[in-house]
Amino acid sequence: MIISVLGDSLSTYEGYTPSRAVFFDRYNSAQTGLESVEDTWWMQVIRSLKGELGVNHSLSGSTVAGGLLSSGTSEERINALGAKGEPDIILVMMGSNDWAYGVLPDVFEEAYGRMLKMIQRQYPNADIWCGTIPSGKLVDPAERFFFNMDSLISPAIYSNIIERLAEGEGMNVADLSKNGEEYETIDGVHPNKEGMKTLACLWISSMEK
Repeated sequence: MIISVLGDSLSTYEGYTPSRAVFFDRYNSAQTGLESVEDTWWMQVIRSLKGELGVNHSLSGSTVAGGLLSSGTSEERINALGAKGEPDIILVMMGSNDWAYGVLPDVFEEAYGRMLKMIQRQYPNADIWCGTIPSGKLVDPAERFFFNMDSLISPAIYSNIIERLAEGEGMNVADLSKNGEEYETIDGVHPNKEGMKTLACLWISSMEK
């Protein structure tokens, strides 16, 4: 079973995702306690499903909207998901940067819906799972948030859009903010090793239902 991933910085890892935009490089992996790719949320999910990694095309800082080569609607990115064989499962974990960068909900909704249609058209036999926007918490209160959270629209609005569009296309939803559960981070966004484990558990519990 081949499993591919489309994501942003939370799903990157040096040597496994495009080198032009990696957050979890050697330095940040050490800072967050990640010892190997096995500590990432997505590899934990793949292992739990007894699958193998197809392509993880995750880019740090990428949004769904924007019409760029780095956007979730990029044909290059979507086509790349099948570069190592037609995926049986595609995990989509995008939207956090759209929320954080202030992409308006209606703009996000149009782009996310278009992205899903593009994925479905390219991989009609794949089981597609869409993650909502998870809630991170600082382990060390003295640390600064990666984004200025006070100036942002509620992420729940974007999560609701993801859920509604995915269900409308007959796809699956992994509710990563279920019951208000938070994952540990170094900056309010990027997970440490324990945070990765929490995210993996949230994905797995959704997929096992």
